[in-house]
Amino acid sequence: MIGDMLNSTPLPPTDPMILQGIIAQLHAQLDEQMAAMQRERALHVATLEQQRQRIDQLLEYIELLRRKRFGPSADRVPDAQLKLFDEAELEALIGELEAQLPAAAPPPPPKDTIPDPTLPPKRQPVRRPLPAHLPRVERILDLSADEKAALGADWTFIGYDTSEQLAIIPRQTYVIEYKRAKYVARDEDVPGAEVGVKIAPRPVQIIPKSIAHSSLLAAIVTAKFVDALPLYRQEKIFAREGIELSRQTMAGLLIQLHTALTPVAAALHDLLRQGPVIHIDETPVQVLREPGRTAEQKSYMWVFCGGPPGAPVRWFKYAPSRAATVPQAVLFPPDADPLADAPPRSFYLQSDGYSAYHVLANAPGVIGHAGCWAHVRRKFVEAAAGRNASAAQQMVALIGELYTVERSVRGAAPAIRQAARQARSRPILDTIKQWLDTTAPRVLPKSLLGRAIGYALGQWPTLTTFLEDGCPSGKAA
Repeated sequence: MIGDMLNSTPLPPTDPMILQGIIAQLHAQLDEQMAAMQRERALHVATLEQQRQRIDQLLEYIELLRRKRFGPSADRVPDAQLKLFDEAELEALIGELEAQLPAAAPPPPPKDTIPDPTLPPKRQPVRRPLPAHLPRVERILDLSADEKAALGADWTFIGYDTSEQLAIIPRQTYVIEYKRAKYVARDEDVPGAEVGVKIAPRPVQIIPKSIAHSSLLAAIVTAKFVDALPLYRQEKIFAREGIELSRQTMAGLLIQLHTALTPVAAALHDLLRQGPVIHIDETPVQVLREPGRTAEQKSYMWVFCGGPPGAPVRWFKYAPSRAATVPQAVLFPPDADPLADAPPRSFYLQSDGYSAYHVLANAPGVIGHAGCWAHVRRKFVEAAAGRNASAAQQMVALIGELYTVERSVRGAAPAIRQAARQARSRPILDTIKQWLDTTAPRVLPKSLLGRAIGYALGQWPTLTTFLEDGCPSGKAA
């Protein structure tokens, strides 16, 4: 039986051509397996690289959120992350950062230190005089009668040693009691007696028949909208003074002011559109219990800064939308009467890179669209917390040079300002553009630095608009 099995087993081929074909087939299978392994390895390496980049990106955002949550609010590059790059750029960056920090008093020298006679004397702190416009109350301090009697005739009065202190009188809340004179005719034959009692008219009030005088309304409005003092805190202040004035009452007074101040708002609105530059920005706000909207839906407060030179105007517009129609309705109201309302002057629009502003920039009357370097700088300051801190700090230093030019011509005539921008700011812009173009391919587009570079390059045409004009509001920041 075993012999039969051996005889039935096929023998391997002995033909060289067949053997070569089998070897070639085995080589092809091996090459295919190796290629599949290479593809799988490349895919694995690419996946690991994507994961590494994602981890780096998340670490950057974690650090950024930590700085925003626990760090200072100012857009400053962290001193702990300063790294050595170009020495000149580092010195420029350090100089800018030191200019933003408050001046620190030098430590006192040791007691046994001998002053260097070659050094100039140190300036001693000088107390500034108190404002001259404040009223003065003289309080003469003299020796007692016994002390002056003891001096006798041997001492002569020669004057006073004068010093000043700043004092304050707590605000005085008082009640105005109006007494309106009343008259009545002596008898029925007096002309006009049929009217009965004649009484003097009521005083002119912003809110008729209200207990709030205009001075009280002004104090509430100033405290809330200028000093950021909520109504509930004002309620406590009034309570300390023995006055019961609830926050609900004050809120009602503020609402009633809307009608009385509408003409003032209309005048401010007209002034807003008469300036050479109008700045616009919007910020999300959360409104509770707004009719027709949930608390999670975003609303926006639009802020406009404009007005003619010497008369700046700040205009606030609340809207549940972030569409371009909101600022367009403020600057170009559709219901304006062309006969009663003069057409607005042409102006430059300055904003960040939000797409709605690019739509608004195409409206008639807009001379040009100027980008905001402060927004650009903020993104590079945020990138300084990431993996490419050195490169981000280089850009912060370059932008700081633009700020230096603007500070040097602050208050100068528009022609001088524009000449300085052309002569000094334009070369800085050329350096910044070259840096952006060179650095962009070297960083990840989704990293903090990559996003900052992409934002700057995307807004570049608007970031150079300030070179066209010398108005103060068209500055780099």
